[in-house]
Amino acid sequence: MHQLRAPIPDSIGASRAKGRRASVALAVLMFAAAAPVHAREWFVSTEGDDQGTGSLQRPFRTVGHVLGLAEGGDTITLRAPPGNRTYEECDLRLRVPLVLRSHPGERAHVHCAISKEDTVVVKVDPGGSGSRISNLELSGGSVYGVMLHSHWYQGAPASEHGARDVVLEDLLIRDTGRDGIKITPKSDNATIRRVEIRNTGTIYPPGTHVDDMNADGIDNVNGSGMRVEDSHIHDTATTGLYFKGGAADVLVQRNRIENAGTAGILVGFDTSPEYLDPEVNPAWHESVRAVVRNNVVRNTGYAGIGLYASKDALVANNTIIDAAREGHAALFFGIALQDWDDRAGRPPSVNPRIVNNLVVGGGRCIEIRQLSELGGLVGLDGAPGTDYNAYPEDCGFVDQRTVAGRLVPRRLAQWKLQAGTDAHSVSGGFRVDADGRLADGSAAPGPGIAVAGVVDDVTGASRSGDMVIGAYGTSGGMGAVAPLPAPPAPAAGVSDDARGAPAAVDVPEGAAALALAVLPRSPLAQAALALLFLALAGTAAMARLFQRRNMGVWLLSWLRQDWRAPVPEGTTRHLLFCFVDHYEPGWGAPGLARERARVARWRRDLPLLCARHRDADGRPPVHSFFFPGDEYRPEHLDALVELCRMGLGEIEVHLHHQDDTAATLRAKLAGFTEILASRHDALPRDPVSGQPRWAFIHGDWALDNSHPGGGHCGVDNELIVLREEGCYADFTFPAAPDPCQPRTINRIYRATDDPLRPKSHDTGERVRVGGHRDGDLMIIQGPLGLNWRSRKFGLLPRIENGDVRAVSRPLPARIDAWVRTGIHVEGRPEWTFVKVHTHGAEDCDMDTLLGPAMDEGFSHLESRYNDGTRWKLHYVSAREMYNIARAAEDGLAGDPDAWRDYEVPRPGYREQEAPSARTTPAAAAAVAS
Repeated sequence: MHQLRAPIPDSIGASRAKGRRASVALAVLMFAAAAPVHAREWFVSTEGDDQGTGSLQRPFRTVGHVLGLAEGGDTITLRAPPGNRTYEECDLRLRVPLVLRSHPGERAHVHCAISKEDTVVVKVDPGGSGSRISNLELSGGSVYGVMLHSHWYQGAPASEHGARDVVLEDLLIRDTGRDGIKITPKSDNATIRRVEIRNTGTIYPPGTHVDDMNADGIDNVNGSGMRVEDSHIHDTATTGLYFKGGAADVLVQRNRIENAGTAGILVGFDTSPEYLDPEVNPAWHESVRAVVRNNVVRNTGYAGIGLYASKDALVANNTIIDAAREGHAALFFGIALQDWDDRAGRPPSVNPRIVNNLVVGGGRCIEIRQLSELGGLVGLDGAPGTDYNAYPEDCGFVDQRTVAGRLVPRRLAQWKLQAGTDAHSVSGGFRVDADGRLADGSAAPGPGIAVAGVVDDVTGASRSGDMVIGAYGTSGGMGAVAPLPAPPAPAAGVSDDARGAPAAVDVPEGAAALALAVLPRSPLAQAALALLFLALAGTAAMARLFQRRNMGVWLLSWLRQDWRAPVPEGTTRHLLFCFVDHYEPGWGAPGLARERARVARWRRDLPLLCARHRDADGRPPVHSFFFPGDEYRPEHLDALVELCRMGLGEIEVHLHHQDDTAATLRAKLAGFTEILASRHDALPRDPVSGQPRWAFIHGDWALDNSHPGGGHCGVDNELIVLREEGCYADFTFPAAPDPCQPRTINRIYRATDDPLRPKSHDTGERVRVGGHRDGDLMIIQGPLGLNWRSRKFGLLPRIENGDVRAVSRPLPARIDAWVRTGIHVEGRPEWTFVKVHTHGAEDCDMDTLLGPAMDEGFSHLESRYNDGTRWKLHYVSAREMYNIARAAEDGLAGDPDAWRDYEVPRPGYREQEAPSARTTPAAAAAVAS
């Protein structure tokens, strides 16, 4: 793993240039080594035939077909016959180094309908490192236009990386569902040049609030060495481009970023900790040694150029026009919360240099953020490094790190005096034309300062003579006039209010302009209006949260709290704790070696964790592994069966599927459950029919075709199919904030399928003592509610859904909240059911699930809920939880330990004979098909 290098303050620098040349040389050598001796050019045409030869004379018809034939070093050339140049294809995947291009003099168009879920237009795998995609029009893709994929994970060896040294050039990427270009961790040294990206976010319905969208022009998470130049990114639903997650040595130059829903360019942003690499970035910076120069940024909702947890950034010779209409500032220092994770560093930006920038119109010029939560955070440590910039006359400067800075936006002269920066900067009536050049009659910003590496301007023309402020190398029209001098600084001891400076409180940006216009001078009146603005902003934020988190489905049910019931005083209560796991070793397609390492970690560490813990019955914690039939590998199940023999786990059924019918779903379920029962002895059988019996969790939460878009299932009578194939209970929910969440919450109930409509489990008949076994399937839910102890921005409660992972650890306060939810079989409130869930095979969460955090969680359960008088604790599997619910339904009482095997017996998990040469049974092929 490489280490962070010394800062390069003004430019990429000679050493970096040498490094890039060495990297390119190495990439060329690797490409040459991987390529066959006679690299081939394949031709594709909309008028071709996949039965052809792929020659110019007999081209293939589809790009997907030739991608299955091409070898490393080949070129795939797309023809674009007049009037018939569009290829309707999705998920074109470059698995080896290739050139994908249009025929000279033509431009082919590849379109992927956004109605096709989870699609990209072109995806480059790590094995496709060194690929070049050139001169194409790419549109659609429900997720991305172009994606550089990665096998990297935190703690991975150097052999695991993303798609590196990829060149994207002369492209038009438009009308994408979400991001135009997505770069994933360790997809280093991407070059993006002469690319137009426009109209992102088409997956969102018209009128969707910008806070509810995620559709950037370029979204780079921990991809170092990226170079974006001579490109036009415009009309993006959210940010024009950002690079974060520890991305180092990024160069952004000579671009136009216009009409961005949120920010223009973000140097760093806010990344989940698992995507950063603390081995090379121990301070958790979001960006290191970035250079942003010679860009025109126009018309942004928020920051023109923002810095979040950046280190050694250079922002030079940019022109920022009409930025920060809704909030933030043209130049903005924000705070990276990094998912509020305890591991994260959340550093401020350090050592920026921001010079020679021209700001025209818009909201505030500079803002430095401060936050009181998490022990107090700031957006910048030290001085902002601003100088030789040109600002509008009436622009405000805000430094929230000081009380005075929070209350009153400063003008430039006051800012210079109090911040000790921008000594050579000026303010004036600067005006620009449609291209961002200074207009005739505009004030001229004056000379800037020479910056190493800034030798040209946004057009590519060489700069000569004195350095000119802004993205252009000339001062504009002949009628340009000298800038107005900055007003004198106030005398010592004279307040801004006394001099008539406008006052403003630190309110959310949507109310900032109104506050500046109407706020009176009286401190008491200011405070009263500030509270009013905060209340209004809080109400609006709550409404946005309500919509974005799909809370309209279930919040009314939560407010009623009608699932609760009192427990008579003096009654011993029994806590049934069940941990279910969407256990997916193949998550992220990491390759067999990584899958094996994930399973081996569980096989090694789960016994060590459980050895220290016992419930009231002397049993250790038990983990219910819901294994996906679509990822079946016998060796993974064999390892889990060993844990089951130790009493530490049981195995159930998980399935991701798409566009199925009842018949195809039956085949998949029957094939996989028979494998589990026969090959692994991991499922019990019905004593009469011999059919395997099992519990179920639906992949992507979409039980009974419940996804609003109709994806991830396809079967409206799925509950009936599950019951008839041997399923006794579903453990999928809660799913909030996913839109598949049903309105029924915090209950154990039976759902009756309506085969003519989806989501039949939205309501159902509650399981009760002495009740009837009506309905198709028992639904056993985990806790769902609002966590007021963890509030976004200190105000908005977060959703508590029983998910356990690195960013949501099993803290005592959460465990107590799960217990207080009081899920039970109606009529038996003294038996409290707590089912929590995780995705335990994801690398970023294993330290939490198998380490001290989970150890402390079990200790809290045993110390607080296992005194033998008030509480008895029972660690149960999903099967045992179902059996105990059934015993309660049949009127049985007392200690639930007696009813663990009430209806569905425990599997045998017998020792297996030596496997045959076939590693995947034939039945499994049907599951994956």
